[in-house]
Order: sequence, then structure tokens, then C-alpha cells
Amino acid sequence: MKKYLWFIGLIVVLALLGGCRTETVQSEMILKVNDTLYYGTDEVGPMGDSGCVEGQIKSSVESDAIPTENGSSNFGCIGNSYTYDDGDGFIMVSLGNDNGWHCFYAENKS
Repeated sequence: MKKYLWFIGLIVVLALLGGCRTETVQSEMILKVNDTLYYGTDEVGPMGDSGCVEGQIKSSVESDAIPTENGSSNFGCIGNSYTYDDGDGFIMVSLGNDNGWHCFYAENKS
């Protein structure tokens, strides 16, 4: 019985530490980075250290369009930073001073 309680406790802790894992996709927010489209969510998390920053949004297209150039968004925020994708399929994007860093998930390429 103790083994099962320990396992349930571990699952709860991992769920709490997961940060951005409960994604609520806002498909209207799209950013293209390294030839991958990332879709915005409502989830806010920590950016990490300044070494995590990969670049800044360089251009923007219409809000109903899909960006075709790397560093381009369809939600504006030109000059705002975004982080590296460490291979887990998501990046953090700064949406401004009051909006914090939002989780953006890579498109499903399956």
C-alpha cells in the first residue's frame, strides 16, 4: 500500500512541476522559428536564464495568416524575445511586460 501512495505522490509532484504541460492552444497566435511553427497557449511559465533566449520576433504578418519566415509572428510583438526549443517541442515567448512568458508548442508533424 505504501508503494502505491508513494507512486501517486510522485505523479502529483511531477504534474505540479510540469509548468507548461497543460496546454490550452490559442491557434491564432503563431510564431515561426527554425522552420517550425509554434502555436501559442494560455500557459505562462518561467523563461529561464538569459542564456535560453534564441532570438527576437523580427516581423509580423496579418493575424489570420500563417508566418512563412523564421522570426515572424502573426500577433505582432516585434522585438520581443523567445527561447530555444531544447527538443521538447515548446518555446517560451515574451508577450510584453505585463503578459509574461507564454508557452508555445510546435506543430504536430505526424
